[in-house]
Amino acid sequence: MSEAVTGDSTRALPDTLPRTVRLEFGRAFHPPYEAPVVVAVNGVLMCACWFLLPPHWKNALFSLHGSLAFAMVLAGWMFSDVPATNLLGADAARTADALDDPVVFRRLMYAKNVVLWVLVAPLCSVIAVGIGVAAHDYVAMILSILAICVMPFGTLALSAWLGIWFPYHPIPISLRWRRRSPWRHMIVRWCTLILTPYGLVPVLSVAFLVPSLLLWSAFAQHGLDGKLSDAEFAWGILVACGLSMLGTIAGHRMSWRFARRRRTALAAYLADPTRG
Repeated sequence: MSEAVTGDSTRALPDTLPRTVRLEFGRAFHPPYEAPVVVAVNGVLMCACWFLLPPHWKNALFSLHGSLAFAMVLAGWMFSDVPATNLLGADAARTADALDDPVVFRRLMYAKNVVLWVLVAPLCSVIAVGIGVAAHDYVAMILSILAICVMPFGTLALSAWLGIWFPYHPIPISLRWRRRSPWRHMIVRWCTLILTPYGLVPVLSVAFLVPSLLLWSAFAQHGLDGKLSDAEFAWGILVACGLSMLGTIAGHRMSWRFARRRRTALAAYLADPTRG
């Protein structure tokens, strides 16, 4: 969770996805470094919960368990914050200019998702490799990496809907407090929106896993309480990844439809940082 200073980045709309991605990397690694800081903080928080919480609290907090599940859960937590949801408000000038062009709008959404993915997936994949090699469980390692690399795209595509319906300007906290009237909009609404990703993103991730969990529960020899065979684990991960890819396509298509439906309201909101 972070609150960045609103920046006036160049409003030129790149004409290719690679150029848009490069632009987004420039934004990510420019003060206040919102995305890298958020990813790092969430990763540290997840590790603390995984290793320090009592077993019954840990079991209640995490839906997946086991050594290789650590890398998958870590990825889910590192994606869970405002860079995954407030895509429009964090880049208000450029996204406002893109509202009239579905191709450019989707390109911006893709690029923002790619940058966040690059900050998380490679690191978690390396962790999965280390755990898999140490455990000599190479099949599960490969399947875990597949899940880490594929499933986030569906989650990110759907979580972006929150920022389309409820964007906000990342103005400094001190300025927001000075302009706290109207209280419900400037403070309550903002607090709700910066906390919602912590619940929304994990719920979406688990939603893609629900059919796999049901499959494992019904057909695995010991259900969810025992170790899955390589074949059982593979089928579950492939099902989840397939659903995630469908979610990616549907999520981005619906994002543009939502933005087009709300174009007038979004343009007015994004053009006025004083609205919080």
